[in-house]
Amino acid sequence: MKQFNDQLASFWTDYAALVLLAGGVLGIVLLISFAIWAKRSGRPLRPLALSFSMNLALLLNAEGMWVIATEQLHLPKVFAVLVFAVFEICFLTATSLAAEQYRNTSVYAPDGRIETPGHPGPMLWIAALIAAVSGIIVASNAVTGTEKLLRLAVPCVIFLMWWAALTAAGQRVRRGRFAYSPRRLAERWGWLIPDDDPDLERMAAERQMRRMVVNHHRVSSGRWPKAWWRSRLLKDARTAGEPVVEDVVEQLARIQRVMDLLAPGAVRIAPVTPVASTAPVAPVVAEVAPVSAALVSPGPVRPVQPVQFTPPAPVAAPAAAPVAAAPVAASLAAPVAGPVAAPVVAEGPVRPTVAQIAALVTATSEAPVAGSLGQRLAAAVTPEEMLGMPAPAPEATADVPAPRRPAEQTAVPGAVPAVPGPISAPRPFLATSPVQATNGGANGTNGAGNGNGNGNGTGSGSGSAAQGAAPQTPAWAATPTGAQRAVNIVGSPWWRLAVERMARIVRSEITPDNLSEMTYSRMAELVKSIAPRVSGLGEGVVKSFVNDYVREMNGEPGEAAYPWRDLLPDPVTLPVGSELWMQEIEDLRTALVEELESSDETDPRELAMMLAPSVPRLDDETIRAFVSDYVAALGGQPVGVDQPWEHLLPRPQGGRGPSDEEIVEQFGGLLHEHLRTNGRLSRYRVTAVTGVKGARADRIKGIIEDQAAESAPA
Repeated sequence: MKQFNDQLASFWTDYAALVLLAGGVLGIVLLISFAIWAKRSGRPLRPLALSFSMNLALLLNAEGMWVIATEQLHLPKVFAVLVFAVFEICFLTATSLAAEQYRNTSVYAPDGRIETPGHPGPMLWIAALIAAVSGIIVASNAVTGTEKLLRLAVPCVIFLMWWAALTAAGQRVRRGRFAYSPRRLAERWGWLIPDDDPDLERMAAERQMRRMVVNHHRVSSGRWPKAWWRSRLLKDARTAGEPVVEDVVEQLARIQRVMDLLAPGAVRIAPVTPVASTAPVAPVVAEVAPVSAALVSPGPVRPVQPVQFTPPAPVAAPAAAPVAAAPVAASLAAPVAGPVAAPVVAEGPVRPTVAQIAALVTATSEAPVAGSLGQRLAAAVTPEEMLGMPAPAPEATADVPAPRRPAEQTAVPGAVPAVPGPISAPRPFLATSPVQATNGGANGTNGAGNGNGNGNGTGSGSGSAAQGAAPQTPAWAATPTGAQRAVNIVGSPWWRLAVERMARIVRSEITPDNLSEMTYSRMAELVKSIAPRVSGLGEGVVKSFVNDYVREMNGEPGEAAYPWRDLLPDPVTLPVGSELWMQEIEDLRTALVEELESSDETDPRELAMMLAPSVPRLDDETIRAFVSDYVAALGGQPVGVDQPWEHLLPRPQGGRGPSDEEIVEQFGGLLHEHLRTNGRLSRYRVTAVTGVKGARADRIKGIIEDQAAESAPA
């Protein structure tokens, strides 16, 4: 044996270069032969290349185990040959079992695609454990740091390559996003203004709600500087929409409930306790005797405070003043002079409800009285009350003339409007400057009395009708917070009225006849001409509305920039035979072919209903006619003649027809392009392009796929 080893050593010394050269040439020849065989057979090379690379990596790892078995454990070489590759054998067994379990638990489509990926079970973790332990053991015997890293990396690379290759067919593109991307952080901090993305709008609303809750706590706890936090809170309260206000009130109530549970004896910073009556409210009118006409003659009226609506106080009510209870015409002749009870103001913070604001809006629309809706809302509800903050006590108040109402709409003092839910007592409007009293009777329009005028209803008396002075600005509205006007608050009634006026102007400017002329420059000119007519909205809002208006008329899908979806028009149908109409027909044909490929539906009516949203500028009759003709032509049935879309229908079969080779030669380019683009070729696509169907379409499909496999690079 020793002599034989010496002969091999001498042979290797003399002919080593020749043996290496011959081995290299033989390897190259085998590699070229293998590539030619793979190209002719059409079998993919990726699985073979993966197996070859994994085996090489396993050999490298097994070499390290051989060194450990022979040099560290001092095992006999005959025994070491049997056990040195124990980890590699166990790894291959575990991966084989895991792959089999994965394929058994996967759900496959009829065409062989994986619809729901499976799971390899516990063998996946066993294979990972074997790879990790093997790498650690081999790396522990390494001499240098580089060799240690190499020994550790090889098993990990083997395992990851195997798992990636196994699950590549069933994986989908992940749609996850970073939770704290720079854009999201900028939105959260208020550095960027949200655009049309609903996610950004939601973040802006949450940020505003969070800011209002935090500032409310700062104001309630008296944190310095209190005036600064109060101004910030009022600014947000003026610009917050109704959903944000409801969320803020709900969050404050939730915070108080949590504090009551966690710290029952804690001091309530700002309790939210609405004033509620202990008994049902009913209109009560004192029975009085009629008075003479001399008592109801015109005269000076003492200014009083306007009472919006006030729940009855638990204390005894004062005696009612004499009121004219004679005929209605006599009672309307002149204002009644007498003291009016001041409204009851809750000592604690007031929490109004949405029903209270709704009652004010309804009362304004049904009973037009002096003062606009904005003035009444400003007088009845303040941001402090919306957030449950204690209302500041007035320093000095002055009497204000009570608003005049018609007799049939005169409300009894103390009555509460019939609205659902409990209504808290609002803080009355308190003027900050004295108001001049009138010196004459009412003229039925601007006077301060309670009737429609004396005599013929046009006014009489010693003085002229009092011209309504400019309404006093409430204290919270005059706070210099930098907030916008009410018309600029998106979603407010004033903003809605301005948008409706703008919609009427745009509707008169953009019609189906001049829709084709609405280019970018023409739309810019239109925005510049409309913006001065609705100056309260701003040019940006006008531009967004015009863009949405034109987009909806063109039938282009998209989300509205602001809540004005109901003011946008329906898509304009195209004239039959026009160029745009033919483009829509071609889009309808493409959508119909894709629907036939992806589903088994063949009913023309159902197909027309499903495809109608994809071509909004085509009328339903045109869609149904085209779908019916296409499905009929696809089945070899005769269709109507002289149709504008006749050239888009599948070609009927008649007589001998062209051979398969002629069809492939004529339409092969289109079919190959479709196969390269989508990765698959269906029978419906072959029928739509060539006009053949049935078994012949399957044959042409097979020919195209074979040609693509032969021309594909190895």
